[in-house]
Amino acid sequence: MGDMNETGWSDVHTCAAMGYTKSIEKFVENDRSLLEQETADHLRQTPLLVAVSRGQKEAVSCLIHLGAKVNVTNSHNHGVIEICALKEFIFLLRYFISLDLPDLPVWRHLLQMLGSDVDKEIAAAGKCLKALTQESDELKLAWISFLNNGGVPAIIKVARNSVQDHVKIPALETLVNLIDRSEIQKALVTSGGIPAFLALLKSTNLQVVQISTQILRELSRVPDFCENLVQNQAISHFLKVLHSTRDSDILVPVIESLGNLAQSSQKLQATVGSFPGLVACLVSLFDTNGHPALILALTHAVSKIVVKDKGNQSAFVNGGVTRQIVNVVMIHLRHREIQMLENGANRLLMQMLKRSRAEFLQEKIAMALWALAGDSCETKREMANDIGVQILIEFVNSKSKELHFIGSEGLGVLAQGPLSQQEVIARANGVHPLVQLIRTSHEHIVLSVIRALRYLCLGVGYIPHEQNQQTVLQSGGVPILVALLAHSTNEVIRAEAAYTLASVSLGFKETLDEINQNLDFSYVRILKMLYSSQPLVQLTAGSALACFAYNSLHQQREIAIQGGVRLDCFLPFLKSAEEFYRCLAAYQVVILSRVISDEIQALSSATGIKLLVDLLKDSKSEEILALAADCVARLSHTRAGVPAAIVAVNAVDYLSTLLLSKSEQVRGNAAIALGYLSHDHKAERLILHRCRNDPYLMKVIKFYTKRLRLATTFTEGWQHYRKVGLPPIGAGRPSLVHSRSHRNNNQPLITNLHLEENGSIAQSDSTVNEEGDLICRSSRTDTP
Repeated sequence: MGDMNETGWSDVHTCAAMGYTKSIEKFVENDRSLLEQETADHLRQTPLLVAVSRGQKEAVSCLIHLGAKVNVTNSHNHGVIEICALKEFIFLLRYFISLDLPDLPVWRHLLQMLGSDVDKEIAAAGKCLKALTQESDELKLAWISFLNNGGVPAIIKVARNSVQDHVKIPALETLVNLIDRSEIQKALVTSGGIPAFLALLKSTNLQVVQISTQILRELSRVPDFCENLVQNQAISHFLKVLHSTRDSDILVPVIESLGNLAQSSQKLQATVGSFPGLVACLVSLFDTNGHPALILALTHAVSKIVVKDKGNQSAFVNGGVTRQIVNVVMIHLRHREIQMLENGANRLLMQMLKRSRAEFLQEKIAMALWALAGDSCETKREMANDIGVQILIEFVNSKSKELHFIGSEGLGVLAQGPLSQQEVIARANGVHPLVQLIRTSHEHIVLSVIRALRYLCLGVGYIPHEQNQQTVLQSGGVPILVALLAHSTNEVIRAEAAYTLASVSLGFKETLDEINQNLDFSYVRILKMLYSSQPLVQLTAGSALACFAYNSLHQQREIAIQGGVRLDCFLPFLKSAEEFYRCLAAYQVVILSRVISDEIQALSSATGIKLLVDLLKDSKSEEILALAADCVARLSHTRAGVPAAIVAVNAVDYLSTLLLSKSEQVRGNAAIALGYLSHDHKAERLILHRCRNDPYLMKVIKFYTKRLRLATTFTEGWQHYRKVGLPPIGAGRPSLVHSRSHRNNNQPLITNLHLEENGSIAQSDSTVNEEGDLICRSSRTDTP
């Protein structure tokens, strides 16, 4: 049995190579020394090493079970792990990992192979690590073992190694598999990975460059790492890449990285925008042959670089970014339309969008326009208004996920604010297709649609739009939203679904009954989210509970029965330096004060009201002022005593001052809040006094409260003041009806440009008379 044949093998070696487990067991039972018998050839292998080298898993398992040593090596100093790596036996490596034997540290051996001076061994180890770190049921926690065994420093060492770049690729791809994990990212940065991968951008191997850009893009998504990237000359490296290649697989992550750097802080936004040659390079990348993914990356990056930075905005405009975006779609247009693009590129882009019914062309134009709108809610609203409700609904009904998102976002912003277009969207049948779109598999679209439906059903001051609520119910939206609340794996979606369910059912008993009858619905699901690790999930869950509880003693009792809430959930937000957190939490504690078990109702209400009014007084943010005014508007028609408490802390004075704001959202929300407060006798006197001294304030209130019923005594008091006589309205007050293009001059306030079939340009100008009515006139000019 132990005798060697002419090849230097005994019978036990042959059985191991062939996988004859029964024979192996018999041989070892007769002579246990055969377990470690080495071959007499140049490799000097034990039966276990022979079985491994032939990929005989059952023989390997049998030999280990019989007691074979697992840490033996052959004459090349290769053990079982090294042999598996060189032969790429991933199934055996997974088997050894599952055994978790102390004498066989799989990860450590593979990572040690990466430090070899033999190219073949480095590449083999990299390929195995890449395969083992890909997501699989067997190795869901592989990244932990990789990290704990020093995997990240080992990969960085390979990146810096002087071996040929193609040898590095499998090891670098291992890091790509894991780079989305924060622990891996942190280890990479602390181990000096940023300069190592920036250096690889100089490689002549395009695959190495592509992998490096993917890794750097993931790091740039973490604001804490962005300063480190910039300090290591990342912008300069990125710019050189942009100049050196036209490969979209490389350009896209580089461009996205630049956008992420700009988004991380105002300081880095200015640094990116002012970097010599960068703006010109980005603008030049908008070309007629651009890849769709490249165009999308460019438009998003430009949006991040220019948002709220006037210097960067000017740099891009002066660099001709609008003209380049036009060039993206020019190849698809008729010649005579090309001749018309001497001026007004933005406006004509909009006309191109409305004229074309080719989805590919619509998608490109819409993405460019939406990116240029930036992140400001007001500029997005202006852009959505220019696109038009009907086209936005067409986007929602299209087959393009990019158009789905833009359509949903556009309808969502139009449904918000004091001049909401909820009614226009309802008449255009825009709610039903949004409900159907919730079923999409793309989470960012699901979130956008859920929020859009909320805005369509609930306006400023928590005024329900009954027709849109009815449409959501009839379109089957309630069971879909309940299912998302109960079963979505995304906690943000669960919280947003809960909030929208509350909005759809506010004041609408039929919908509320359907929600409560659904077996998957429970307030406990929402209450649990108050203890989430994500602050925005906590606040959204609080908003959902507050909306369900709004002016409903029955729902408040149900929330209390199913657990209620504790003030502890809100205290961190009430004390937060973030005004947004304080504002939402302050409103929530007032509404939920009856179900807060560990605080006296009056105290929690007083705390919340005081915080909201302080924000009206002190905040410098238009977004926060608009939100705080909206919250006050909601509270002003809730339970008895709350309006009086609001008035007692000088809210009327602060809201009246906000009527002069340049922001329509601030101005309108403040007007609506004052409209509700007019039903409080003390507030009525205070508002009338302010308006008597400045009649413009009353114009603002009336302009934004056309859908509300002001107190009768308030309107009668104002009529009396008009008869007695009022001072004239001073100049320089914000215009209540204006357009983006004529905001700062005396030209007609609204201009509509459209292309006639004969190639001429027809223009209609609109202005507004003293009573707020639109007066239109038209003209026509020949094609230049």
